[in-house]
Amino acid sequence: MKRSVINQSISWAIDCCKRKHVQLPDFAYWTPQEWEERKDQAEFMRKVAMGWDVTDYNSDDFDHIGCVLFTLRNGEPFKPETGRVYCEKFLIMKAGQLLPCHFHYFKSEDIINRAGGTLRVYLWNSTPEFDGYQKDLKGDVHVRIDGIPVTVPAGGYVDIKPGNSIYITPFLYHSFKAVEEDGDLVVGEVSRCNDDRNDNHFNPYIDFQKIEEDEAPKYQLCGGYDQ
Repeated sequence: MKRSVINQSISWAIDCCKRKHVQLPDFAYWTPQEWEERKDQAEFMRKVAMGWDVTDYNSDDFDHIGCVLFTLRNGEPFKPETGRVYCEKFLIMKAGQLLPCHFHYFKSEDIINRAGGTLRVYLWNSTPEFDGYQKDLKGDVHVRIDGIPVTVPAGGYVDIKPGNSIYITPFLYHSFKAVEEDGDLVVGEVSRCNDDRNDNHFNPYIDFQKIEEDEAPKYQLCGGYDQ
């Protein structure tokens, strides 16, 4: 992605949160320079990747395939002694935007429609054929919507309205879409500790690209602390 698109997308996400009356913490507004000035204070935040992230999933079509993410709090996976064993995120999506199909090896998560339009969640079971974890295109999928059991066919979907949520378990393929006619969307995620570098399995595989630096960064990305 171009840095200019990343800058514009985070600025849009901040405005979207304001329009939807979703409050962001103070560090959401820190500049890269402020992150550097506060590097001693923010050591733990850097370690667990709190802050902004933006991706078009290598589609070169961010308005249709992509997401702006903000990690409000996180812990260290497999280190409960550090105290925090959970993660909370916002996923800010434009109307019609799609987040591609994937599952998590470790993380279970509640996906919550915090504000805005309708979140459409597509679902498949996985099968560990040849250790490749293929999508099961035939088996029914059993999930819980706010604790209520729901069954959908493979590739079927459930619509999550504002205030409602769906519980996603490990190895369950899922894809999100902000239903276009219902507008922009702020999605919440409450989960086990998050590790995007090791815990995401995309199908098909996505090769996340480097940033094209066509302008100076306005925001610090949680994946870019060491750059």
